[in-house]
Order: sequence, then structure tokens, then C-alpha cells
Amino acid sequence: MNAAMLFGIPVARITEAQAVEKIVELARKPPAGRPAFVATLNVDFVANAVSGWPFGGNGELWRYLRNADLVTADGMPIVILSRLLRRPLPERVTGADMVPEICRRFAEEGLSIYVLGGSQPAIDEALAKLPPVKVAGLDPGAVKLDACQSDIIERINSAKPDLLFVALGNPKQELWMGRNAAKLEVPVMIGVGGTFNFIAGRVKRAPKWMQKCALEWVYRIIQEPGRLWRRYAYGLVKFSWLSLLHLCGGYRGRAG
Repeated sequence: MNAAMLFGIPVARITEAQAVEKIVELARKPPAGRPAFVATLNVDFVANAVSGWPFGGNGELWRYLRNADLVTADGMPIVILSRLLRRPLPERVTGADMVPEICRRFAEEGLSIYVLGGSQPAIDEALAKLPPVKVAGLDPGAVKLDACQSDIIERINSAKPDLLFVALGNPKQELWMGRNAAKLEVPVMIGVGGTFNFIAGRVKRAPKWMQKCALEWVYRIIQEPGRLWRRYAYGLVKFSWLSLLHLCGGYRGRAG
């Protein structure tokens, strides 16, 4: 697949509609012997995974993103950087936008989903608003990365879903998927963070004009200042610095 290499991560030059069809295709024909890994790259992912002096990163997370089967640009800063580097991505492709379309296409194709993580009330409210997709199983609540995962994996594999939504937030969901991929018997898996909260209406998304102007982070901080301002401030400073290195040819694509 045609991709723009950003921070050593191949971001697909793909539209939202094409990304959804690719996920349907992966559910039908997954890679041999393992689930397909789908990631939606945004500033937070870059801040958590990528290193560049004087910032460290998470090498494990970076490698999972680098080797993912499909990475989309979930954030206008990613799209803007690709254009500045003359490796333009066609549009922003977010998990929050894709999930309803994935469910619509899965309902049409008779494919099923499984949801790991997230809040049970939020998931229930979101599913009531989504197309009537077949739900193979729900496993809400907290998941510990360092705990034994055998019970969770057994429940997922027994349910035989065609797609696994992992709603644990980055970097936890990507680390969980990467560490357990060899044991999972699902065709495709994708981390969706707080998408079900957005769909349920428990957390409001920024207006479209703010999303297009790369100002969604401002709207999110206004909603949850105590929880988000430090994370967003660090992420934006680090992303800006790494982007500058990239634009000046000083970034060499390495893990933390």
C-alpha cells in the first residue's frame, strides 16, 4: 500500500472510505497466522512512541506502529506535516469517524465485532446509535498490561469475532494488542480509545471547522482541563520539535 513515512511509521495514503473497505478486506482475508493490526496515528501516539533528542520514546510501541498492517492519519497535524514533507495524505481518517462506517459495512457483510475495554454504559449507548452490527461479545472495564491475559483471550477466541475493538486508550491498547497478537484468533484488531464515549454523546467532539484547522485539542482541553492539559501540552511541544527535525532532515526514524 502507498504510504507516507512519518517518524519511521508508514501512514497510508488513503481516504476514510478506502480505509473502511481495507478493514473489511482484512476481516475477510487476514494475514496468515495472526490478526491484522490497525492503528490510527495522532499527536498523542507520536508523543508516546517516537524519540528525538532531547525526548525519549517507547520503542516497543514504535515498533508495533511501524509494523502495523494499516496506519491512518487520525489528526490534522499528521496530515499537515505530510504535506509540508511533500508526502501528502489525502485526508484525516479518524477512529471516531471510521467506527460507525465499519459497523455499517460489517452489518451489510454479516461480520461481527467484539469490544474490549471501555465503559459498559457508554458502549451500550453507542451500540444503540450504531448500525445494527452483530456483537460477538463485550468485555468492558479496566485491563492490566502486566496481568495474565489468558481469561480475556479465551473469551475473545471463543466468541470468534471478525474484528476486535480495543478501547483502552493509547499507548495501552496498542501495547496490549502487540503483546497478545500471537494468541488472538481474530482476523483484525483496532484500537479505538474513547470512540464509544464520543458516539454515545458522553464526550462531545469539536466542531468540524476546529477539526479541520487542527484545533480539536483546544476543544478537548476546555472540556477536561484537569485531565488533559499536561498531556496535550507535552504532546504538542514534542510533536512540534520532532516535526521540525523531520522537516530539516535531522530525524532518522528511530525508536526510544
